[in-house]
Amino acid sequence: MKKSLILVSKAVICAVAMVLTIACNQQGTTTTVVNSGSSTNTDAIACVYLDSLINGYDLYNDEMTKFMAKQNKYEQDLQSKGKSLERRAMELQQNYEKRLITPTRAQEIQQQLATEQQKLMQTQEQQSMELADDQAQIMGRVADSIKNYINIFNADKRFKLIITSQGYSTLLYADPALDITKQILNGLNDRYRGNASSAPATNNNADTTKAK
Repeated sequence: MKKSLILVSKAVICAVAMVLTIACNQQGTTTTVVNSGSSTNTDAIACVYLDSLINGYDLYNDEMTKFMAKQNKYEQDLQSKGKSLERRAMELQQNYEKRLITPTRAQEIQQQLATEQQKLMQTQEQQSMELADDQAQIMGRVADSIKNYINIFNADKRFKLIITSQGYSTLLYADPALDITKQILNGLNDRYRGNASSAPATNNNADTTKAK
């Protein structure tokens, strides 16, 4: 399951990177993050490492914890039902070979098992689509929240260009002094935790919507 979590995390990070890039391109700006120590330099460039930013973001981790719990529940339920069908099919075969049931009855049970198996496959497909939709929503919320906070963070226009990088996919080298990942991450988490702590306990969506 750790492998599954890693794969999901990478998929979300890639998707968030795409959403942020598209959003910035629509606004006529370029996305990437690197830090400059001077707030008076209007030509300053900043660089944010997206994988570190997302993996350290409490909103993302909270959402992924709920997502993985849901995925695990679905997987366990499907496995349990699948094993039950296999066991009943074996029992049917054994009872038929021992002549404990008639051929007509065996055929009826076999058809019933086939119908249940078909329903199980449909359930698996529906759950896969539901999980894919959940993951897309997580991607949207995280990307939205990051983009919104970066706009707030750079409201004074101290950075002329903010570039995002996922590992070394688009950035071969950046001076460590240009890296503002930690500043952005601290601000995102402070805002998220503040909103979550002030939200009513009965409102499960308040923390994520306010974090945008």
